[in-house]
Amino acid sequence: MSFGIDHPLVAVADLDVAAERAAALGFTLNPRHSHPWGTDNHLLFLRNNFIELIGIAHSHLTDYRDSNGFQFAKVVEDRLAIGEGIAMLALESEAMATDHALLTARGFEGHSPIEFRRLAHLASGDVEVGVALNILHDPQQPFLTQFLCQQLRPELFRTDPSLERHANTATSITDIWYVSDSPARDVEHFRRIHGEEAIQTQAGGFKIHTDKGVCHLLSDSAIGEHFEVLAGLPSIPARAVALTLACEDIAAAMNHWQQCSLPFVSLSAHQADIPPEVLGGTALRFSQTTG
Repeated sequence: MSFGIDHPLVAVADLDVAAERAAALGFTLNPRHSHPWGTDNHLLFLRNNFIELIGIAHSHLTDYRDSNGFQFAKVVEDRLAIGEGIAMLALESEAMATDHALLTARGFEGHSPIEFRRLAHLASGDVEVGVALNILHDPQQPFLTQFLCQQLRPELFRTDPSLERHANTATSITDIWYVSDSPARDVEHFRRIHGEEAIQTQAGGFKIHTDKGVCHLLSDSAIGEHFEVLAGLPSIPARAVALTLACEDIAAAMNHWQQCSLPFVSLSAHQADIPPEVLGGTALRFSQTTG
C-alpha cells in the first residue's frame, strides 16, 4: 500500500492575491478558513484530491506546537523565506491507526497522530469539523515533508459539488514533481513512507507510485528537461516545484487564460504549462485526458 496524493500545500505570501490569481486561472475556490497555528487557507477542490493555498495570517500564533512538538506554521514560514512554493504534501488516510502502524513497520518512527478541529463555513452555516494528521517530517529536508490526513467528518468536507467545477476544466492532481540535489539520498524518505514496491527509477531520479498519483523525485537537469518553465531551477533545498493536473478540455483552459491575459506555454494539442510565477511559485501542467 502507498498512500495517495490528497493535497499539496502551496505556501503563498498574500492569500488574497493568490486567490485572485487562482480565480483568473479558472479555479473555483472555497471560502477562506483558519487554522489554530496561525495560517489561513483556500481550497481548490478537484474530483478526488485538491490544492490548498496557505498563508500566514496570524503571526502571533505561529509558535504553536502540537503534542509532538511539531510547528506546522514554521514549515510554511520557512518555505516562504525562500519564496512561494509547495511546503508539504498531504496523503490520504481513511484509517489513521492502521496507517500509522504500517508506517511504524516500515521504519518511520517519531510523530504520533494528532487531531485538530476548526470551523467550516458551509452554506447552511458554520460547523465544527475535525482532521487527524500524522506528520512525516525530516528536519534535514523539511520541504519533503508529507503527512497522513484523515477527515474525521468527511460528510461535511465536500458539501457543494459546484466547488469541483472549474473554468479550466481541471479534474485531479495526477503528478507532483520534486527537485533534489541528490535524488538517491532523498528517495529513502519516500521509501519509508510509501514502501519499497512503490519506488521505480526514471531518468534523472525516481518515480514513487501512490494509490492516487505519482511523485517524481528528480535532479535539476532532469526537471528542466520535463519543464521548460523550470529550466535552471536550483536543486537546493529539495522541494516540490510542479503539479500535473488532468483536465477535460485544454482548448477551453487556454482560451480562458488568453481572456485573462495570463502567460502559458502550449506543449501540444493536449498539454500546456503555467509558469511558476503565476500562482504560488508552482508550475502547473494541464494535461487533457479525454477527447
